[in-house]
Amino acid sequence: MFNLGLETDRLPLSMQYSDVLSILPSGRPFLKMHGLGNDFVVVDGREQAFRPRPEEIRWICDRHVGVGGDQLLVIEPSAAGADAWMRIYNVDGAEAQTCLNATRCVAWLLLNESGGDRLVLETLGGMIEAARTHDHAVALRLPAPKWDCWSIPLALETDTLALDLASGPLQQPTAVNVGNPHLVFFVASRDEIDVARWAPAIQNDPMLPEGANVGVAEMASPDVIRLVVWERPGILTRACGSGACAAVLAARRRGLTQHHRVMVDMPGGQLHVEVHDDESLTLTGTATVAFSGRLPVDLTTA
Repeated sequence: MFNLGLETDRLPLSMQYSDVLSILPSGRPFLKMHGLGNDFVVVDGREQAFRPRPEEIRWICDRHVGVGGDQLLVIEPSAAGADAWMRIYNVDGAEAQTCLNATRCVAWLLLNESGGDRLVLETLGGMIEAARTHDHAVALRLPAPKWDCWSIPLALETDTLALDLASGPLQQPTAVNVGNPHLVFFVASRDEIDVARWAPAIQNDPMLPEGANVGVAEMASPDVIRLVVWERPGILTRACGSGACAAVLAARRRGLTQHHRVMVDMPGGQLHVEVHDDESLTLTGTATVAFSGRLPVDLTTA
């Protein structure tokens, strides 16, 4: 299915790298981008639709045989008045509701394309306003979160401040939906938690019929949170924009901070979260282009 059209076992030994490039067929262009190491394959589907099958998405995101990335992003026209629709595919081929690192990357691309300073992106998780702050940084304005149990969703009606869920050192998380569902566990030291060991049991708990992202947060100070996130569908990422927002909101709800501006430090770098009086948010961080390329011709047909 993903044959590039090369009979590699018949290539002459004398063939140079440039010769190989010259016989590669043209395919769908893509950009590889990242927000603090949370990386994405970005495809423009506005003029020519691009709807890959789940097995093709898994191949694209595979770091050994494909391009490699935490998610595949497809930019499409918006039918709801936004500047564009951003479709988000996880590494398992399923569509995701929201990814704020991805949103910053796509917003940065479109802002540079238009030369404007502001735009609105439509996602499954809702409309997101984006504004350029400097050359490689974008601020996202996000609506107020949802705290009720049905918005997570949870299987049983219960308060979301401190859920009766536990896995090893992870105990009693706060649940919140910031366009996608998050559970935030507060611990004494982020780096002492083996997140890959303990988070999957939480993510697959029957209390979470649709799963959730699992954040492990340490209050380094009242205005600094150290965070790592185990994301759906079961990967440890270097940064998570929605996870950063969830951690700040959860810390405020639990009385761990009263600051309106909090810096969230993750393995990939830092994001800045501002909470407004109505609990709407502004998330600011960088967006970076890593490289460009073309997908195999087999993947260029909608």
